[in-house]
Amino acid sequence: MIEAIEKRRSIRRFIKKPIAKKDIMEIIEAGTLAPSEKHAQPWKFIVISGSGKKELARRMKAGIERNRNDLHATFGKSYEALIPSAIYTMRILQQADTIIFVMNTKGKPYNEPLTMAEHLLELTDVQSVSAAIENMCLEATQRGIGSLWTCNIYLAYEEIKEWLQTDGEAVAAIAFGYTDREARKPARKPLEEVIDWTRYEEAEETSE
Repeated sequence: MIEAIEKRRSIRRFIKKPIAKKDIMEIIEAGTLAPSEKHAQPWKFIVISGSGKKELARRMKAGIERNRNDLHATFGKSYEALIPSAIYTMRILQQADTIIFVMNTKGKPYNEPLTMAEHLLELTDVQSVSAAIENMCLEATQRGIGSLWTCNIYLAYEEIKEWLQTDGEAVAAIAFGYTDREARKPARKPLEEVIDWTRYEEAEETSE
């Protein structure tokens, strides 16, 4: 497993080579084996390919234009810097063979105000769904299939949600496909920068 973790990359270039349905099923099955808070399993997987990708592109384009032109949109003028990345992602999604939207079936609408308790419960479910997404990306890596976990879909969230017609809220979309290029290894923060040992007490070694 550590090999798949080290090998996994965010792939942004895909070639025209279909993924077998069996592989897609087993990638999703890996997602369902993820841990979830109180074993709630708050996930649903919406699989898109073929003409569905064209409709997704149309929806994303409409959402991007809405945010670009409407000062009161979710991502209005102050978020204009996000638009080029969303357009780039839209093109990548068209290259991918298969796209899977991963839903939080217990999720409340993102524009709905939440109490602190509701917000915390929402966080636990999003964490569970995120664990499923990571499992899927790792399983794809082990099968020689590239993946891209993206949240740029949020710039067209209303348009995409209307199209998907399903309960819950999308946590992310994952693009899957084969690639003919090896992605570069990204820099990672050193461990000493991300670990806080100040409350750790090392157990003393006992001699027998």
